[in-house]
Amino acid sequence: MVELEPAHEGPRPSGPAPEPPPGADGTPDPTGTDARTPAPGRPAGRVRGLVERGSTWAEAERGRVEAELRARRQRSAIIDAGFEMQELDVGVGGGILAGAVAFRLFLFLVPFVYIVFTMIGAAAKTSGEDPAHLAKTIGITGVLASAVVSTADLSAWSQVLLLLGALWALVFAARSLVKTLYVVHWLVWRIPRVKPRGTLPALTLIGMAVMLSVFVTVNNAIRSDNGLAGVVVSVVLITGASSALWWWMSWKLPHDPAAPSYAFLPGAGFGAVGIEVLHLITTYWIGHLVARKSHTYGAVGIALAVLLWVYILGRIIVGSAGLNATLWRRHQSRHGEGGATAHG
Repeated sequence: MVELEPAHEGPRPSGPAPEPPPGADGTPDPTGTDARTPAPGRPAGRVRGLVERGSTWAEAERGRVEAELRARRQRSAIIDAGFEMQELDVGVGGGILAGAVAFRLFLFLVPFVYIVFTMIGAAAKTSGEDPAHLAKTIGITGVLASAVVSTADLSAWSQVLLLLGALWALVFAARSLVKTLYVVHWLVWRIPRVKPRGTLPALTLIGMAVMLSVFVTVNNAIRSDNGLAGVVVSVVLITGASSALWWWMSWKLPHDPAAPSYAFLPGAGFGAVGIEVLHLITTYWIGHLVARKSHTYGAVGIALAVLLWVYILGRIIVGSAGLNATLWRRHQSRHGEGGATAHG
């Protein structure tokens, strides 16, 4: 009987077969360690140990800090109020609400700046001005005007049509901004939904924006012409005007009707300080930042700077409402008073 040789599936490798690595076939490694794990004292083992010890320390430190804060919260009414305000902000999505306010503010500012600067004949001047100089003399509207206001090459009819379109966009954006502010306040105050009535709130907002632009321009002129004394007067004027304005707006926007007028003073003070800081940032940082980046990024860089500005303002608005609502609820809980329906 003939024996058949087994068929080969491929060419046989030439040379001796490779030896398995130590420990791969079950035989002990001569060095006494597993090839798959680093030996003690190797760099990987030291790094892993450092990471584990660092993670353990961080967890222990976090627990200690949380326990200390809980103890301080029970002893201090201010710290307890800060925690309640932060919990309220997280509960209502303060960052998301601030983003919504910032987006509507940006949509409001673009047609507003175009209309104001075009109608006062400043288009030709601002289209070629340095944003840093505009920030010091006019504020954030001047920075935005350097990008959106340019009518030198347009005919009279084109300018009229653009003004009419911008006017419609301004009213539409003002109505949208007012609705957003209403939503923010009835969410923060946790009251039934309230809607603005008619176009009067939107027109009031536009009028307030015009007065604020004039006020900021005059205020910056006082600061620039009077040295250190001008800076002090400017800070006092901006803080006082912002505080009064935001107190009035908080009173008009939705809130607990049981809250008296003085319940809005903490938020007014918070808003005034925040707006003053934002004004100084605009004057001494954002304007120079835009001036440096505008040559590289053009109008996109200016738009990003303005978006950063309106987002910070949105956080101030949401924080002011949250501070008023938190302190008023604490007042009610101390005196055993119940909440009421909406007002706005």
